[in-house]
Amino acid sequence: MAHISEVQRGIACGCNCPACGGRLVARKGDENVPHFGHDDGEACGGGPETVLHLLAKEVFQTNPTMLLPERLGLAKGNVVMKPGQQVTTQFLRTEFTDPKTIIPDLYVRALGYDLFVEVAVTHASDEGKIQRLREHGVMAVEIDLSKLPRDSIREQITDAVLQSAPRCWLYHPDIDRALAKSRADEEKWQAAQEKRFADFQARHENRVGELARAYVDASRQLAGKKIVVPRDAELQAVGLAPHVGIKVAGYACFTVPPAVWQAVILTEVFHDKCLGDEIPKAVPITKHLEKRNLIRPLFRRVSREVADDTALAEPRFAPAWKAIDSYLQHLLGKEVLAHQGYGVMLEKHLADKWTARTLALKQRTAAMHAAVQKVDWILAELPDRERGNMTGESWLDSVHTESGMTYRAAIRSDIEAPKITSEIDAVFAMLRGNGRLPYATAGLPVEGAIERRKAQIAKQARDLREKQIQEANRLRQSRRDRLCVDAETELTGPDLGAFLNTKRDELNAMTPLEAAEDSEPGLTKARDQLSALVRQRREQAEADAERKLYQEKIIADAKQALSAKDVETFLNGRDDDLGRTTPLLYVRDDPTYRKAQGKLAEWQRGFGGPF
Repeated sequence: MAHISEVQRGIACGCNCPACGGRLVARKGDENVPHFGHDDGEACGGGPETVLHLLAKEVFQTNPTMLLPERLGLAKGNVVMKPGQQVTTQFLRTEFTDPKTIIPDLYVRALGYDLFVEVAVTHASDEGKIQRLREHGVMAVEIDLSKLPRDSIREQITDAVLQSAPRCWLYHPDIDRALAKSRADEEKWQAAQEKRFADFQARHENRVGELARAYVDASRQLAGKKIVVPRDAELQAVGLAPHVGIKVAGYACFTVPPAVWQAVILTEVFHDKCLGDEIPKAVPITKHLEKRNLIRPLFRRVSREVADDTALAEPRFAPAWKAIDSYLQHLLGKEVLAHQGYGVMLEKHLADKWTARTLALKQRTAAMHAAVQKVDWILAELPDRERGNMTGESWLDSVHTESGMTYRAAIRSDIEAPKITSEIDAVFAMLRGNGRLPYATAGLPVEGAIERRKAQIAKQARDLREKQIQEANRLRQSRRDRLCVDAETELTGPDLGAFLNTKRDELNAMTPLEAAEDSEPGLTKARDQLSALVRQRREQAEADAERKLYQEKIIADAKQALSAKDVETFLNGRDDDLGRTTPLLYVRDDPTYRKAQGKLAEWQRGFGGPF
């Protein structure tokens, strides 16, 4: 056999069809893909398939290694899928024929066993052939080359035959054994399933009968049971008492009569909100009642199938969750409950009324507990002879004079409770030493304590007054000392004494010392007077120094401008233009100095210079 690429063009190729034997032409033009064609123009149709068959057989004669496909097998008694494996084959012959009419494409030996190899190009092996292989007892593998392109080269065909082409086992004794084991396991499992189903049916029937009988017995037990409705006063107060004790299908699943478990649902689930964030509906409520042991153990976790069949046997039966759901539906119909999302809730007007009542009750209870605690503390603070045999509990049972009730009842009264509480608080505060004298005793033996408190308050007042006087004297002396320190810093000698002891109108006719002793504002005013005096004296000293400077300047000017006899006359002579004073006394600053210089200039012109 030759590939199209290995022969000359046209009839010169010298090739014949492997299927029909007719002469072939090698068509190797520039437009079409190179291929063989029959010289007479009519194709037999079997050439490519025959070539693939022949080349596949040729592969096994030159390449000893091939890939066997995966297969079913047994491992430690279990059916497993064993992976494919590479094996080295020994080629025996092609087109093996035996008396049982088995004609495999190839006959090889691998892993010490004979192996038939079938090459499928257009038709795979049918069931008849597979059965004959099984009867023959020789393992057989089929390689599928139906998808292999008909123009494949030898290398592609070799790879497909030995490695890449799909392949499967036509027969392997281990596969048959594994399939037999699998069928046996399936039959065994099916038999076990049938037995389990039969057992389940028997148990189901027993369970249904047991539940039906138990439900009847439970109904009889509840019929004679005494009913004590929990928190009945609350239900009566908010108008819910008529909505407990409703008989619904399944009511005997509970350990208590309907009035009891229904009261628990209303009080604990809808008022106390014991489910937390969980939505109130049948199943969560059922779990809560189970925790409270209000559902009989036999009727817990009843499947739907068992419940349905039990209801057929005993029409009054329903599972606990269904009984609760029926009760909730009843409350919805009576407008006790309202829908909220996927659950239900109390109608708002009922919830608000109940909440207000509960809050008031809690406040009264808390007030009573607080009062009793304070009474116990008060009694513990009293001497034994004053306390006698009174305790907090005995005080609660004593009579409240104003109302005629016991203190236990009066302290729960909306009218008397505030007054009693305030009386106890006053006595409590008095004994702790931080309150006024109480206006009433709240029935407690505290008269002696009140007298002792009065004496204590009087002594505290005296002590306080004495401390206030001492503090006032200390502050007075402190203000006096601070003023003296400030004055001694600025003044000395007679000036110091004159300032401190001279009465001043600015200080309300008091001396600076008296003003400082009188008050802090007086000290401030005295300091202001000291500051004003110091400032005045400083300004006066500055003015005197400036006057002296200008006097010396005018004297020097006069001596330079006039004769010696006229100098004294000018300096000490009064002048109307200088305020009827002398030039020497007139000059005190630059303007007065210049004016005096003007007068000096007049003198100089009138009397001449110094020479």
